[in-house]
Amino acid sequence: MTTDEKPAVSRPVADALLDVLRAWDVRHIFTCPGSTEAAVLDALVVRDDLDLVLTTHEGVTVSIADGLSRATRGPSVAYLHANVGLTNGLSNLYAAQLAYSPVVVLNGLKASSIQAHGGFTTGRRMRDLVHQYVKSDWQSLTADAIGEDVNRAFRTAVTEPAGPVWVGLSQDLTEQETTATVPPVAGFRFDSRTAPSPAGLAEAARLLAEARRPVLVAGSELARVGAIDALVRLSEKLGVPVLHEDRRGLERPGFPTDHPHFHGQYTPQHPLVAEADLLVFLGARLFNEFETPRTPQLPPGVRVVHGHTDPQHVAAIHGVDVGLVGDQRLLVEALLDAVPPPTGPRPVPPYAPDPQPAPARAAAGGRLRAAEVVDVVTDALRGAALVGDATTAGGVLQQRAEQRGGDDYFVSTSGSLGWGMGAALGVKLGLPHRRVAAVLGDGVFQFGMPALWTAAQRRIPVTYVVLNNERYAAVGAALRRFGGQAVRRDRWPGTDIAGPNIADISSGFGVPGQRVDSLRDLRERLDAARAVEHPTLIEVMTATDEF
Repeated sequence: MTTDEKPAVSRPVADALLDVLRAWDVRHIFTCPGSTEAAVLDALVVRDDLDLVLTTHEGVTVSIADGLSRATRGPSVAYLHANVGLTNGLSNLYAAQLAYSPVVVLNGLKASSIQAHGGFTTGRRMRDLVHQYVKSDWQSLTADAIGEDVNRAFRTAVTEPAGPVWVGLSQDLTEQETTATVPPVAGFRFDSRTAPSPAGLAEAARLLAEARRPVLVAGSELARVGAIDALVRLSEKLGVPVLHEDRRGLERPGFPTDHPHFHGQYTPQHPLVAEADLLVFLGARLFNEFETPRTPQLPPGVRVVHGHTDPQHVAAIHGVDVGLVGDQRLLVEALLDAVPPPTGPRPVPPYAPDPQPAPARAAAGGRLRAAEVVDVVTDALRGAALVGDATTAGGVLQQRAEQRGGDDYFVSTSGSLGWGMGAALGVKLGLPHRRVAAVLGDGVFQFGMPALWTAAQRRIPVTYVVLNNERYAAVGAALRRFGGQAVRRDRWPGTDIAGPNIADISSGFGVPGQRVDSLRDLRERLDAARAVEHPTLIEVMTATDEF
């Protein structure tokens, strides 16, 4: 060493790790920790630049991080414990993957020597366990590499198409000292958007100009990348109606529901779809199939333009006339420039949604119907950001929720219950000036209940509305579609989850809960929730026969 050289400074690996998080503007670390995280927890004792948000279940750890990333469009951190913690978080990690949510999963693993022995809470193939739910998976091999590996994870998470990543951190490595410097994060932040091909754009513009009955289908990806305003301008320039993507694919609204060109949600039976000569799907999946389709999902002979940030979705199931891969905001703005206005008037007819029949009372107990509950909830919560996770009421909630922008309505297409309880907390942390409410089913509550502890301890002012029909209604609906003995005998195995008093359970966690069975009481409780700065829960008893 020459006299001008300075000796390398040694410091704890945990400090270097936390410095990387702060360099990426992370403020919160969501975790349900164990012994493998001790070094990192200890390093946080003397730091005030990172907020440790404790959860009591890893599913909640991941869903809060996911909700925060959806609200901010930035990376978040979920720190999980060993193989058991990762396993508990996988269902909601799948939800984050579907939403292109840049959640960085740090996974504390047992010491390398214990892993080799098949020791306590170890897994022989941890990367294989998580691989299908993330963009990238890597287990750090040395203490000096941890800072670089975590920095690379953030870069990968936010590079388009964004999505969750996983880094395994062995306990013996995080407890060591390192002389490695933290990479300069500024050099790893870059605009990763890609523009669709000029030839494809020109062909799409030609088809739009020539079409007599075109329809635009707005997908969730438009909201994530900030393309809603551009699509509004495109629709107005062309005089073209717009549909939201089909219910099974929608994660957030891609077009304002109060705009005169909005015409509801895509279904093959929609009159505009049936009559269209050109369908332009932008940022939508084509399609997120729930069951094997019994009817064609596209009208015969229709021409199709499909754009998406993620190439895996373009022409994945249905062939297209034009496929456009690239950032959806760049795509829509390019179409705005390329497509001439129509040569003659192209008036968009007014949207006339199917009239909803007046809800009937259930024969037993006179309980409320889900539709009338949703009407009161969406009216009383007008202006709030809504998180939807209610199987029975999900369809009507999507139809009636106010959706003016991409941060007004959040749902998950993962099919795993419980996501909404934690996600609502993350959305509120990301949108601190918005009122946030979650509309949930009683099955969802039982999956996501541990989120109440974090809500209460952090006093996160989210309003939970739980529609309690005491049923796994989706199972009942499947039995009804199957049309077998359950229908003939009016017996519904696997559906009855009656028993818990959800309001009392919530109060026991420290989130004041009240049970209501009338629309008047529901509205009063929703109005009262506006005046408090802590979480609340309203349990609404609804009809048990809605499936």
